[in-house]
Amino acid sequence: MNNRFSFRICFAFIVVVLLAGCGVHKPFALFDETTQVKKGSVAVISGDGSEATVMLSRYLTEELRQKSAFRVLSQEEIERKLGKYPVDLKRAAPESIDVDKPVWYAKGEKARLDGMQAKLKTDYLFVVWTSDLQRVFVRYQNGGGKVSYYAGILGNLHEYPRSRTIAYSNFGNSKDQSCCLFGKSEGDDINALLKDSAEEMAEKFLSVAKAEKPAK
Repeated sequence: MNNRFSFRICFAFIVVVLLAGCGVHKPFALFDETTQVKKGSVAVISGDGSEATVMLSRYLTEELRQKSAFRVLSQEEIERKLGKYPVDLKRAAPESIDVDKPVWYAKGEKARLDGMQAKLKTDYLFVVWTSDLQRVFVRYQNGGGKVSYYAGILGNLHEYPRSRTIAYSNFGNSKDQSCCLFGKSEGDDINALLKDSAEEMAEKFLSVAKAEKPAK
């Protein structure tokens, strides 16, 4: 990866407010708490071709391969089996999304998921996206300020053979700039933000699924 990310620049001339932790913060949640996630196989799917989403899918794959009892397909194996990857799944219109059970992909994309699963043959597809990647400058009330990076993290867990979406991810995460010069540490800082997000998603997913890898 070349560590070049596309994001919006926001100048927030306000008292410091934490971006992550405001509003919804669901690294992983079931639509129905009575649903049981069975141990089996899972493929993490990058829902678009942006570098941030591709990196998030790689980090989440690594976390699950290291820490879970699932058989987790590598991103290379997914690419080999699908041929054309990453995919660009059309996102659902905001007004059509159920806030309690959000399905982030458009209805017409379900057939594409089923087609991918037919080639991957996993019990689950964990589809992820990033949104609103931003560089934010927050000015302190008493002068000075700081630069942070922010990204929204979205996900859906799709179960087979029933072909139904059973869970979602929806949260924001931020990382303070580690260097005073724009661009010098930007790629590393954004990678750290995405890796931290993947760790949080994996931890919650494995807790819900009760699928942590047994200690040796």
